Parts: sequence; structure tokens; C-alpha cells
Amino acid sequence: MTLGALIDDLARTHGDRVALIAAQRRLTFAQLATESDAAAGALAHLGVSAGTRVGVLMPNRPEFLTTAIGAWKLGAIVVPINTLFRLPELEYALHHADVTILIAAAQFLRHDYAAMLSELCPELTHAGDRSLHSWRVPCLRRVILCGEPRPAGALDFDAWIASAGEPDRDWLAAAGRQVTEGDDAAIFFTSGSTAAPKGVVHSHATMVQAARNVADRLGTTADDRTWAYLPFFFNGGMVGVALATLAQGATLLLQEVFEPGETLRLMRDEECTLLFAWPHQAQALIAHPDFDRNALRIRKGPGANTPWAAQLFQPDHQAVGTWGMTETGPMACSSRFDDPLALRAGAHGRAMPGLDVRIVDPVVEPVIDPDLGAPLPTDAEGEIVVRGSSVRGSSVMDRYYKIRPVDCFDAQGFFHTGDLGRLDASGHLHFIGRIKDVIKTAGVNVAAAEVEAVLTAHPDVRLACVTAVPHPARGENVAAFVVVRSTALGAEALLDFCRARLATYKVPRHLFFCSEADLPVLGSGKIDRQRLRALAAKRALAESSPE
Repeated sequence: MTLGALIDDLARTHGDRVALIAAQRRLTFAQLATESDAAAGALAHLGVSAGTRVGVLMPNRPEFLTTAIGAWKLGAIVVPINTLFRLPELEYALHHADVTILIAAAQFLRHDYAAMLSELCPELTHAGDRSLHSWRVPCLRRVILCGEPRPAGALDFDAWIASAGEPDRDWLAAAGRQVTEGDDAAIFFTSGSTAAPKGVVHSHATMVQAARNVADRLGTTADDRTWAYLPFFFNGGMVGVALATLAQGATLLLQEVFEPGETLRLMRDEECTLLFAWPHQAQALIAHPDFDRNALRIRKGPGANTPWAAQLFQPDHQAVGTWGMTETGPMACSSRFDDPLALRAGAHGRAMPGLDVRIVDPVVEPVIDPDLGAPLPTDAEGEIVVRGSSVRGSSVMDRYYKIRPVDCFDAQGFFHTGDLGRLDASGHLHFIGRIKDVIKTAGVNVAAAEVEAVLTAHPDVRLACVTAVPHPARGENVAAFVVVRSTALGAEALLDFCRARLATYKVPRHLFFCSEADLPVLGSGKIDRQRLRALAAKRALAESSPE
């Protein structure tokens, strides 16, 4: 089944039920399908067809979903873009994914996307009703903005939809029949587990199957209401939250900005039953003076194996333990909602239907080798590898964008995740951590190499080494050791330099100026990352201790 067909089926079977609840409006499943058809018609008027890359840059709003669904009905490829991206990151995403049409919020929080886009494409300030041409983002032809300010060359979202008129239903149905479940549906960018984010390509089939897998393991029913803050630009937000909820005829509670008090009010008033939350969010909710578990109805969601589960979920909760990543759909393993609590809280679950999950000898630098991937014995620690066990029913990505499938998987078809874990005798996965030195802060991966590259781009920085320090709420924070060329460089000036080039979560929370002699090295002369992490934790603790 294609994603467009899924939404049309839901409109027929759950038409009058509420699909989305946002700050200013509610949409039934029938209205969701109608508005998606209108978006499809408007996109078609701009020349969008099968294979066109349509970027979406906005927080979790109804327009995000209606635009994406409309694009899928035409066979276009949706490219969700991180709303935290700074100008260089936005340029990279648009350029790398060959985005042709971009639908974006004009502004969100402190981010002025209209200004960023005008810098990337100066024509946008005066182009009028003409196609754009920019050497920095050469494929971009049209920009549609929600809200103000709006440069002269950008289309207004509401006016754009209205100007297209009523879509031709017969033509739209015919276009939908040309889309197959094996077609590319989306390019999701990884959150930074490598120095440059990769574009992960998922098909209609992998996304529909992944959504159904998640809903089945969570026990989602049409009576559930899911808090939908996890950003839709992540595979976890789009597939694990949005599509998995909608596929069951359940309701999404959209929230653009996380504010604990407002979130608790929304959950209470709209009777939220299913929760996806990062650890720092869950802890912020519990710590808020308005928190009262007895006033909430949250019983389902990932997080059974977290310290906060017993405080946030209802006593008879059905929360599960999960593991996965963008490349695997997102969830590759999960316990079931009806498993015993000890099992749900003690592991990260079994492989999802259609997936083969194994533990093999860890390989820091993956090599495509027919002999690679012999499974290790039960309970042995090693690298987690994942393979789709069938063409139909797998949720594993098709490939990385612009990288051949043969270069994404080993000779046996396994994707090497870079994660460490073990499988117990009953086939349940126990996730341990990352093989490479990646910082996981507030649920998002940050590549040390990317932050180091930005720091060393400053003319007064000679050397930078980035690592993680533990944090009780965020899991880890980014810390950087910096060797400067000039003692005149101050911490705030260097952090401002980073803020202009990195998303907020990537900017170091701890900055340690040092000499090169202070940095621990191995016999090979390379930085000893293990000792560096320990040194960072010690210095961070000293910073927070009273004198």
C-alpha cells in the first residue's frame, strides 16, 4: 500500500473521527484527505510529479502533514528538514537532496527562514512569479512560505492552495494509481552520527510497514490520543508517531513548542493516552509544579526501561522498551504492550516483523565482505546489524541518497548500525551504546567531528577535540577542549561563532581552553577519546562544584 492510499482508506473508514488537534484547529480524517488532495493539486500546478523532491521546513503543524501526503499522492519524494538548522546546514540539506520545491514556515522561534532562504537565493527577494535559479541550491525552483515576512519571490501558502482551485479528482486518482509501494517516498536526514548528515531513503512500503509495526507493538487503537511533539522531520516523528497513530484511526495532539506547563494542560484537557518523550522532556514534566499523575491518562508509549516510567505512566501502564534508528524504520526492536512489565522494562524488545537482527563482531570501520557478519553466541556483546528478511514487510531503508545500495549494506544484506548490544536466549535485544564516539544529547546524535570542524574553522583556534559529559536530564552534553592561537579569543566569542553555524543542540555546553600538552594521546599520537571523556567529566564537575 502507498502512503496516499493509506490516508484515503482512513478517510473512508474513520472519516468523522478527529485525526489532528492543533492549537487553532481540528481536522477529521475526511478533512485531512481533502486538504491533502488540495495540496496535491497545488503541487501539480507547479509541475511536481513522480520523483520530484519536495522539501518541508516547519514545526509540527497540520500543513506539514497535508503537504507531505499531497506530495506522496503524486509520487513525489518528501524531504523533511530540521527546524534547528542554521544557514550552512540548511544549504547542505537543500543541495544534497536536490530539493526542487520548498514549503516552509517564514519564521519559527528564533529562526528566520525567509531571511536564510533569501541569502541562499537572492532572486527570492525580487523574482515575482518566476522559477528560481541559485548556484548555492541549484535545483530549487519554488519557495512557498507560511506566515510573514514573505519575500516577493516566495508564494503565500494559503493563497497558493486557493489559487489552484478544486483538484480534478479523476486525474488525482489516476496519478495515485501510478505510484507503487516500492517507489521512494522520503529522504530523512540522520541527526549527526557521522560528520555530514546522510539522507536516508525510505519507500512507501517501508514507511507503511514500519507504522503498522509500531502501532502493533504499542497496542495503539482508535481510542488513543498521541502527544505529537517529536518533530516530523525525524523518521521517528513522522513514522513512529504520526503515521503509526493515524494508521489506527487514532488522534494526534500537535504541539510546536515544548513548554512543560502547557504540555501538561494539553495532555490533561485532551486526554492524552500515548506518549513519545525524550528523557529531558519527561523529567521536566514530572518536575513541574502542575504535574499530577492522577489527572493524566498516559498508559502507552516507549520508555518502559527508563527511570521516569513509574512516575509518568499510569500504574497499570503498557509502555514498552524499544531500539532503532532512522535507517531501520525507525524501530527495529520493541517489546509488546501486553508483555509482562519485567520484560518490557528489562530489555529493548524483539525484532519487528520483516526484520532479521543479529549481533556480530564489532567493526569500527565497516567493510563490505562476504564473510563479515557471522552471528555471535547468545548474550555476547557485539555490533547490532539489521536486514530486511523479505522485500515486502521490511522497514529497513532502501539506501542512502546518492550512495549505491551495495555500498550501504554488507554482502549478506545487513546494515551495520554502529550500535553495541546483545541478544538474550529469548531473542530480546539489550542495547549497550555506540561504537564510535557520538554524543547523544536530548535524544539527538551529535558527531564530534562536525563540531570540531566548526571550531577549528575559527582563525584563532588551532586544535579542537570534542567529547561528551554526562548530564542527568539530557543524557549527555557536548564539551570541547580548545587550543587557541591567540589568548584574546574569549569563550562567548567562540560560542557565538558556533551558534551561527550549528544547530543549538550541537553547540558546546562546556568549553575548556587548554594547551596541546593537556590533551591525552595514545602511543600512535591520536587523541585518547576514552581519557578525554573522563577529563571532560572531571572538569565539568569542578565547574559546577561550589568553591
